[in-house]
Amino acid sequence: MKDKSNIAIAISLVAFLISLYSLTAKSNNEDVLIKSPNKTYISADPAAKSNLDKIQKNMLENPLTPQMDVSSKLPKTNIKFANDLHEFGKVDVNSENKYSFTFTNSGNEPLKISNAKGSCGCTVPNWPKEPILPGKSGEIEVVFRPSKGQAGSKQTKTVTVSANTSPENTILKITAFVNKTAE
Repeated sequence: MKDKSNIAIAISLVAFLISLYSLTAKSNNEDVLIKSPNKTYISADPAAKSNLDKIQKNMLENPLTPQMDVSSKLPKTNIKFANDLHEFGKVDVNSENKYSFTFTNSGNEPLKISNAKGSCGCTVPNWPKEPILPGKSGEIEVVFRPSKGQAGSKQTKTVTVSANTSPENTILKITAFVNKTAE
């Protein structure tokens, strides 16, 4: 019983696809689709097969649903950083190392930064809370305070900036080599 149902579904699907082809077939493709008052058939002519491939390609490029390019009219908010990586070089334990990442709103809507979060407690960001208008710039200040446990190693930390952009999150990185402490 299942086999008959599957066959019936397959036949229905083929009939539906043939109907779609007949709606999109152009007059120069009449040799591929043979139409009668109640049915449409695909020609068995091997030369017509290449025309059928063209019809299928045409359907993919020109779907039945009208398409409009509205992307230029949609509101866009973009954040563009001058750079997304800062190298502090060598730093001391418990020192306060500051850097400001400069950015510009390169979109056409106000940029709203909802959060900026450091990857650990030693990395603390401060960001503008007010919207940044299109074309305007701002800064995200990052303070890196290395601890004794980080001494003698290179550290790479991130700041995740969340805003009304696509994608929503932007990752900024800082790196530093933390000097060993004198005991």
